[in-house]
Amino acid sequence: MNVKKVVSRIALSFLIALGAAQTAFAGLQIELVYIENPPQPGAPVVTGGGQLREIMKVAAENWERVFKHASGNWKLTVEYGWGNLHGQFYGKEFAISERGNNPPHIGHSCVLFNADATLDDPVKGFFADPTPSDNSEYLAYTADTINTDYGWLNVARTFSEPTGEAVNRVDMLMLAMHELGHALGLDADYSGLKKQWRGFGQFTITRPRPFAGFEYFLVNGPHIGDLPTPLMIANIPSGERRIIPAADALLLAQINLVDRPDLSEPPLDFNGDGRTIPTRSVSSSFSCPPGGPPRPTGVW
Repeated sequence: MNVKKVVSRIALSFLIALGAAQTAFAGLQIELVYIENPPQPGAPVVTGGGQLREIMKVAAENWERVFKHASGNWKLTVEYGWGNLHGQFYGKEFAISERGNNPPHIGHSCVLFNADATLDDPVKGFFADPTPSDNSEYLAYTADTINTDYGWLNVARTFSEPTGEAVNRVDMLMLAMHELGHALGLDADYSGLKKQWRGFGQFTITRPRPFAGFEYFLVNGPHIGDLPTPLMIANIPSGERRIIPAADALLLAQINLVDRPDLSEPPLDFNGDGRTIPTRSVSSSFSCPPGGPPRPTGVW
């Protein structure tokens, strides 16, 4: 079988210093290699009019933003395309090799999206966004936080209230970011993860990363098992778009021993026509004293 590979994107960073141009690698760089055969499925499996190549490009850019301050030459090559994975998998990542040292990172990975996925009602299939960077099919955005012993931690960034083809479909951009999260280290075969995690249970953030001491509970996959709303959980939702929250960025930073992940809110809260999407800030815990303040103040 003659399989044609298309390099869709090579991310390079250039540093100019002291008046002389000098090539320097800064931060994460993801090189995407699209496998064209088999082609992207059509309706009813995939609708929306978007193409996987553009969606993966945006997904890679989102992860590169998180790790733009990573030191060293961190380059990941991802071959990706469609395949018949059968069953209820929507996508699957396979780590192929590692490169570098102190620590080594996954250097080559493969990601397949399932053209033959079992779809349980009400899920109708995949939504391929023709404009994946503007979130125009979603009318609301929510940032969820939890109050930890180490500060407020963002655990979800979710676009909801879908319209049109996005209703009751798995968002391909969300799925692409999820699979790239596995390719970036949340993979049971990756040596960097195996050195820090015994295969099931607690996983701890260490200094000098922020939230040092915070613990995750990782389960088979591996996935985050004790928080319901991050991107890297086992059950992917339909009818919404989850982008990379601080909790996922922090986890991947620890796995790869990156000191300064970008945990800030990304500039993705617009609906495509310049209007800001209504934002809701939500917390799962309350920091005020139970029963209210010790004396009546500000009573309505």
